Amino acid sequence: YFGSFQRSFSLPATVDQEKVAAICEKGVLTITLPKKEETKPKQINIKVKQA
Repeated sequence: YFGSFQRSFSLPATVDQEKVAAICEKGVLTITLPKKEETKPKQINIKVKQA
């Protein structure tokens, strides 16, 4: 054991911050940063009137 260690970094906007997870097993820290689901474009119909 070598004492405490601290590291910070900014997350990109594409990361779903609500689902970030970290686990430390056998001295190895694993951090999971899942991407946000992409919003799919919505198709809408627009009626065009003639002048």
